[in-house]
Amino acid sequence: MARYDVFLVSTVADREKAELIARRLRALKFKVRLDKKREHTTPTPRDYRDADNSQSVLVLWSKSACDTSNSDSDWVHAIAHHARSKPGVLLQSGLDKTVPDEPFNDDKRYALSGMGPRKLVGGYFELVDELGRRDGRKDLRAWLDLKPSDKDGKAAWLEAHPTDPLAGVKKPAATQAAPAASAAAEKTPMRIGAPPLKINPPVPPEPQGLDIGRIMLAAVGLVILAMLVMSASLRTQAGLPAAAGAGGLLQDCPAGQIPDYLLDDASRGTLEPGPITDDTSDD
Repeated sequence: MARYDVFLVSTVADREKAELIARRLRALKFKVRLDKKREHTTPTPRDYRDADNSQSVLVLWSKSACDTSNSDSDWVHAIAHHARSKPGVLLQSGLDKTVPDEPFNDDKRYALSGMGPRKLVGGYFELVDELGRRDGRKDLRAWLDLKPSDKDGKAAWLEAHPTDPLAGVKKPAATQAAPAASAAAEKTPMRIGAPPLKINPPVPPEPQGLDIGRIMLAAVGLVILAMLVMSASLRTQAGLPAAAGAGGLLQDCPAGQIPDYLLDDASRGTLEPGPITDDTSDD
């Protein structure tokens, strides 16, 4: 939906006439965009954006607007060319008898010359009919023909056109659907004793560092176990003499026997009794 019904395009020199037309159209409840403070002569992004957001772009051609040597005429021509590139958007009128250059010279122009604060011309009625047709409004010329003092005629016109903006009827806002939704919610029966909603919080994954620690502990345990096995194996080996001061390994012997390594080669035979020496004499 367009933001504006009419985007008015005129030179700064024709601003007074443009304001007159804007007031006339606003009295008919048209949304008019007119920049009364414009001083730039090159269209701004906002100018193009507002022109795109308007249902119609109305160019007011005049001697000042058609003078291409005038820098302000560049702004009028730029907006006119932009609107002409879109089908069904451009509307042209003539504030005087000056003919614009190509390609605008062959297009229809509504003659507004001689129009004043209290005087309407035929071209204005035709322009209003076209704007009403584009906006889906009817019989606007009949409304303009009514005298200000004809209250009965205006009341009859408004009764015949209840949806026209002149009747003061506003479009329903989107928020009006909220009461209907609320009423529907009230009619919905409430469940009693409904089971509470169960929420299962996600279980956080175990940190990877814990797996590494377990692997290291297992490796240390295997090393210790291997050392114990080797120690037990060494203890069971036979014939290993004990190392002095080093806690060497000792060979286990049966009771009543002497290990071989305690005997010299001469005494490996059978022990025989020798002479008994008397060591009690005084000699």
